[in-house]
This record gives sequence, structure tokens and C-alpha cells, in this order.
Amino acid sequence: MKRIMLSMTAAAALAAAAPQAGAEEYTFGTYVSPTSTTFRAGSEPLLQRLEEQSNGEMTWEAFTGGAMGGPKELLGNAGSGVLDASGVVDIYVKASLPHSSLVSGMLIVGEDPAAMAGAMNEFQLLNCPACLEDHEKNNVVAMGFSSTGTYHLICKDEVHTMDQLKGKKVRAVGGMGRAMQSLGATAVSITTAEMYEAMQRGQMDCATGSAAWLDTYNLKDFSRSIVSDSLGSYFGIMSWVMNKDVWDEIGEANQQIIKDNMAELVADIVWAYGPEGEEALKNLEAAGGAVYSFDDALKAEIARLRAEEYETTIGVGKESGIENAEELVRTFEKLVDKWNGIMAEVGDDKAAYIEALQREVYDKI
Repeated sequence: MKRIMLSMTAAAALAAAAPQAGAEEYTFGTYVSPTSTTFRAGSEPLLQRLEEQSNGEMTWEAFTGGAMGGPKELLGNAGSGVLDASGVVDIYVKASLPHSSLVSGMLIVGEDPAAMAGAMNEFQLLNCPACLEDHEKNNVVAMGFSSTGTYHLICKDEVHTMDQLKGKKVRAVGGMGRAMQSLGATAVSITTAEMYEAMQRGQMDCATGSAAWLDTYNLKDFSRSIVSDSLGSYFGIMSWVMNKDVWDEIGEANQQIIKDNMAELVADIVWAYGPEGEEALKNLEAAGGAVYSFDDALKAEIARLRAEEYETTIGVGKESGIENAEELVRTFEKLVDKWNGIMAEVGDDKAAYIEALQREVYDKI
């Protein structure tokens, strides 16, 4: 097996575990910090489970904080073998993942992150051949699509009305950027890794994102207001992207172990965002910040944009040369309806959600 050996410090919990005889050591990279929601609650416990359930055949070394590539490099690094696996944000590499990012760009429709994550997994893995072709072109196997918590408007100053929003520089990507432009703001398309510096330097006045980011990305250092109304969520986090050659080499037994852990990975991330967001709001208020609601005019405009988003995205897809854009968007829309129904039954029961995701998606691949 050809492998690029790396000599860097991994996450402490993983580095402390010595590989057993006959074990292979694999590498996982992410641009987020080791304390971020997606790594601490999702990727880190997943890597530990994979090692335990494979009886030490798979041991993992984790590289966090962009040590092995930033948001725009991780897909290529996994595909080329620089990393064996990584987390990828599809919307940052749209040219490489056009079909996936078209759908995940509809952030404003993502009012229930758990439902959106369920729909995205079923869409990507069972209902989007073009998505699988994109993965193959990039020499990766992708699964475990998760969602952030609900998005909110986080600003340096008080911003919760149409007049206050006009002219503000707002970090927003994909369809959220279109929405902000429609609402009179100036959309700034940057990655989450760049938010802190951009807000510090005045390159943005606000960010659209999870409340948890006040702490995760330290936006609380500059922010004095957040709007509690949901702007949607981002549901295109490709939490598990593995080099295709390595995937083929690990064998069916270890492949199955990975598949059997994806539903729990997704649920772990989605369920962690809620309490972390609530804690971040408390910290913001304790530091003198304030929580607002949108005024009626802004609420009405956001509702209008949300209702039009599927149609808008079809048009965007066609303009960008995706011939089956309408089929992709309509397929996803039906799956969102399906998973909204599942969530009506599941509620806050995390175990029931994992069971549903396993049954509806991972038992079928």
C-alpha cells in the first residue's frame, strides 16, 4: 500500500493510542479546530469507534485546524492521497462538486437541520447518480452528510430590521448570499475559517451562521447582537470523505464498519449544535450582547425568499450548465418533505433518528 507518512502532532486522544500489530495507521484532516462542534462531537468519537470496532486494524491520526489543508484544499488532498480521509464543505469547492453544492446552496430552506441532514444523505447516496460521479472524478468515497445548527444573523452592532441590514457586509455563501443581496445587504463570500479575521478587519459587519459559532470561531469577540429567528441551515457538510484507493484496500469488513457508524456520526453533530448554541447565546448576553427578533418586514421578506428558493435554485443550476438541475432540486424537495415527516415522528429522540437514517439510507448502500 503506497502511503504518504506524516510527522505532525495529532489530536491528543488519538495520538495516545499505539497501533496494534498488523494495524494500519490512517490520516484524517479537517480545517476546524479540535474544540469545534463537528470534530469534538462528531469526527473524534467516530475515529475512536472505528479503531475499537476494527479491533485495532484501523488506527487514525487526526490533523485539525487546517494543518493538512484548508477548506478549499481538503477534497483534493483526500483524492490525491495526501490524506486518507477528511471533512469537506462542498460549497467551497463547487467546481469539483457542482451537483452536491447546487442543492446544499439552498441554506434558507433548512429550517430543521436534522431533517435536512437526513434528506441530504438519502439524496447524495441513493438518488443522485451525478453526485456519485462527482465523487468518483475526485477519487473519493463520500458519506456522512451532516448539518450545522440553524443559521442566525450575528452582527457587530444591533441589526434586526430591514433598514439596519441595508448596506451591511454580511458573510453569506450560496443561496444565503443571494438572499442577503435581495434584502439590501452586501454578501461577502468567505469560508468559516476566514470569518474572525474578516470581522476583526472590518471586511464584514455580520455573519450568517450557527449561534455556536460565537464560541467556536470566537465571533463573540466582536459581535454584540444575534437574531434568534432562523435563517435556515447549511446541510452540505461532507463529514466523511475517503480516498477511493484506500477505501478499496481496507476490505469489505472495515468498509461495513465505516458505513455502520455514519448515522451516529451525523446525529452526534446535529444534536450537539443545539446545546452549544444555547450556551453561546448565554455567553453573549453575559458579555453585554443582545438577542433580537427580526422586524415584521424582514420576516415577511425572508419567508418570501424561502418559498421561492427551490425555483430560484433550478434557474441558477440551469444557468451554470447543470442540465438536470430541475430533476435534482425536485428530487431533493420531495426528500425534505419525507424527512420532515420522519422528524415529526422522531422528535428529539436521537436514537430513533439514528435508526431511521440507518434504515432509510445506510442499510441500502
